[in-house]
Amino acid sequence: MRPFRFGIMPYIGFWTHSMNEWVKSVKLYEKLGYDTLFQCDHFYQATYDPIAMLASAAVTTEKLNIGTLVFDVDYRHPVVLAKAAATLYLLSNGRYEFGIGAGWQKRDYYNAGIKFNRPSKRIERLEEALKIIRGMWTQENTSFDGKHYQINEIDRAGNLSEGEYPKIIVGGGGKKVLSVAGRHADIVGINMSVPDGNFTNAIRRHTKDRVMLQIEWAKAAAKDYSRDLYNMEFQMHIPEVMITDEPELAYKKIAKEYDIAVEEAVACPTILFGSSSQIVTKLKELREDTGINYFSFGLNDTKLIYEFAKTVIRPLRKIT
Repeated sequence: MRPFRFGIMPYIGFWTHSMNEWVKSVKLYEKLGYDTLFQCDHFYQATYDPIAMLASAAVTTEKLNIGTLVFDVDYRHPVVLAKAAATLYLLSNGRYEFGIGAGWQKRDYYNAGIKFNRPSKRIERLEEALKIIRGMWTQENTSFDGKHYQINEIDRAGNLSEGEYPKIIVGGGGKKVLSVAGRHADIVGINMSVPDGNFTNAIRRHTKDRVMLQIEWAKAAAKDYSRDLYNMEFQMHIPEVMITDEPELAYKKIAKEYDIAVEEAVACPTILFGSSSQIVTKLKELREDTGINYFSFGLNDTKLIYEFAKTVIRPLRKIT
């Protein structure tokens, strides 16, 4: 079983944090023992460009991995993404993890005036883009004639050594996108399925049994593609985290917020409330039952970031 890895996705914006505060925060994550600093890719005010933010993190740390969770393939051409990812990988001395997805949040598309195609079309684009991007990392010149992209003898994305390029993260909730992940990703992200933007339905569906089914979809696609499953890692982002001695109250509150039963909130793996020891136990059980070893968390409160590192990450580090 793979050892635990832990990522952090802080929801930090520069209108409340100066550059010095951002740099201090990044150094703190490294010091506290988080493995990876992730940034998302959205257009609304609370987020800034992940490439710039991760570039600044890369040059101010030595061991902390950086990653996108995830780029939306529809926002940037795959040639642009290939060069950006290669640059981040070189800038960080190999510490960058390249997360890319098919897009899901209608608000981003509407605000930017980008057509929100049906899921199958967006997933087709994702798979074509992955082929182009990997080609640009591994070949001197890449050409591609697909349904969505046509590339003509494009130069290599960067001075990457043979066999050295970013690990690819592809995440999703449905069978089609997780099959793409099984065929192409080094790290498969297991997410809620939100095809209609309805988080109430998504949370209700997202049980441990559903997670295990999602993993099987990715593994089956990998086998059909003659991939070695030993080299595939599974990751899950947990946006709702709280260390509390009264988890019942926290679950009741979020159940009311999403109009679901308390039992449904408790059963959802991406809602994690409880004492430190309860959270440790839940993460151990989740790894044992599903094989997921890589967890990232939506943490923004400094006190929680410290406490989580000390009382959850450190004990789990000792478990092989």
